[in-house]
Amino acid sequence: MDSSGQEEDARLAALCNRLGKLWAEQEIEVWEEAAPAEKLEECKQILVGKILSNPSINFQAFQNTLKRAWRTDQVEISQREAGLYVFKFKSEGEKQRILEGGPWLFSSHLIIVKPWVPNTPLHCYDYKICAFWGQVFGLPLERCTENMISRAVSNVRKVLEVKVEAKEGTTLRAGRARVEIKLSEPLKPGKLIRLERKNIWLDFHYERLSHYCYSCGILGHYATYCKDIPFDEAKMGGKDKLYFGQWFRAEVREHSPFW
Repeated sequence: MDSSGQEEDARLAALCNRLGKLWAEQEIEVWEEAAPAEKLEECKQILVGKILSNPSINFQAFQNTLKRAWRTDQVEISQREAGLYVFKFKSEGEKQRILEGGPWLFSSHLIIVKPWVPNTPLHCYDYKICAFWGQVFGLPLERCTENMISRAVSNVRKVLEVKVEAKEGTTLRAGRARVEIKLSEPLKPGKLIRLERKNIWLDFHYERLSHYCYSCGILGHYATYCKDIPFDEAKMGGKDKLYFGQWFRAEVREHSPFW
């Protein structure tokens, strides 16, 4: 380990030591009383959220854009510290429609929205996971079932919902699945399966992707700003050399090089 790594470990150990003393010295005060019933009902109609890369935004433009995208004026949007937002709807049904209709974007930035969680401060919500609709291409006709589509995307993460493509469809798309994506991990380009000794590649295309890195495959930054893999303009020019690319976007209608 180099000297910089040793210094970082030493700082981390010192911080943990100070935090340990702080917790040991603090007496926990137990609050037994319940929150007011009217506040609990109000919170059932609330979504909280943040923008993935936490950019500097025009708040008025942010409100107007979301109201148009959500097709409603019946929402109050307030901005809190650290780029956190509270969205208060007129009904729980309207809130649920917005939650299930995501992901949502503002100027190509991903907006991570979460339902209200009791006894949880805004900054303690889990903003590391977001649900996306993924399209599955390449399944044989006899395999286009909910079970097979769910199995196809099982390597992405938790599967929330599956829809089989209509029989009258004119694409090679087998169906769609709503899956949770861990935002700190690279997007999955697809999956290689074997059916009766025949290898088949399944392509994954994602709907409403925010900007992401063609070098590391992680959402929230471009390849020119990637901290993990240095930007190589020559490599970006050769589609067949890229593991990640524009074909991840469902709107592009282009298959991956693996296809």
